[in-house]
Amino acid sequence: MKYNKIQILFILAFSALTWTACDKIDEPVKIINVQDIPDNLADTLFFTDSVWVAQKQVLLEEFTGHKCVNCAEQSIAAHELSEENDHRLVIYSIHAGFYAQVDETGDYTTDHTSATGIKIFQNFLEPFNPTATIDRVDYNGSQVIFPNLWVTVFEQELAKENVANMLVKNSWYPNLSSVLIEVNTTFLQNLEGKYKLVVMIAEDHVTAPQKNNNSAIGPTPDWLDYDHRNILRDAITPVFGSYITADGTIVANEVYTNTFFYAPNPDWTTSNCNIIAYIIHEETGEVIQTAELGIKTTE
Repeated sequence: MKYNKIQILFILAFSALTWTACDKIDEPVKIINVQDIPDNLADTLFFTDSVWVAQKQVLLEEFTGHKCVNCAEQSIAAHELSEENDHRLVIYSIHAGFYAQVDETGDYTTDHTSATGIKIFQNFLEPFNPTATIDRVDYNGSQVIFPNLWVTVFEQELAKENVANMLVKNSWYPNLSSVLIEVNTTFLQNLEGKYKLVVMIAEDHVTAPQKNNNSAIGPTPDWLDYDHRNILRDAITPVFGSYITADGTIVANEVYTNTFFYAPNPDWTTSNCNIIAYIIHEETGEVIQTAELGIKTTE
C-alpha cells in the first residue's frame, strides 16, 4: 500500500457542550503532528465518532492483577465512582507485577499484561495491587494512591480549574483495520513549562477469571466470568508522551492538532476498545486533562 504524508487541517468552534458525537470537522486549522497515513483514505469506507471535553476530567491508572483478591472490589468501586460523576473519571487498568502472572494450565492462562503497562508499573517502582495514580499528582508524598484515598484525591482533582479543552475524533477504516485518531487541544490560559500528549488504547469488557475474596460482589475465590474493564493494551504515542507542539510550549487559545494512524491487534475486540488521550506537564508529570472515546466500528 502506498503511503505519503498528509496534513489534515481543522478549525474548532467550541460551544458550551461537553460531549459531541458523530461530528464531521472539515474546516482548516494548524497541524502539529503528522504520521505516515495511507493516501487513499478519502476513497475508503470509514466510521467516525468524536468527543469534546470542556470540563476538568481526571485520569486514574489502576494497578491490578487477575490473581489479586482485593482488586475486583476496588475496580468496581472506581468505575461506580466514574458513573456517579458523569464519567469525568477516566480509568484504565494496568496488569503488572506478581499478581498478574499467568499459569501454564488452569484458569489463569490469559496474559493481560502489556509492555506499556509494565513500563508504567516500573516507573512507579512496582507498587502494590490494588493501588492507582490519580492525575499522577503527589498526595502525602507519593504518586501511588491506596484505594481508601481514591475518592478524596479524585474529588480534589475534579475541583481544579479546567485549563485545556480537548476534542478527540476517531475514524475507523475497516478495510485497513486501522483507526485515524485526531486530538485537538486548546489551552484556556498561558501556562508555564512544556506539555506532552499521551494517547493510549485500552480494551473494555474482557471476560476472564479474576481472584476475589468478597462474596458480596461476585463468586469467590475464583470469579471465572469476571468483566475486566479497560485493560491497557498499548501506547500510540511514546509511553510518557510526545510534545504537544514542536517544542512543548503552548499559547492560550491556539488549537493544536495531533494526528495518529493505528492498527489495533486483531486479537482485541476493536468495538470494545477506547482511545484515551491526556496532557501532562513535562516537569511534574501531572495530568492536566483527559479525554476518552470508543472506536465506532459500524453505523
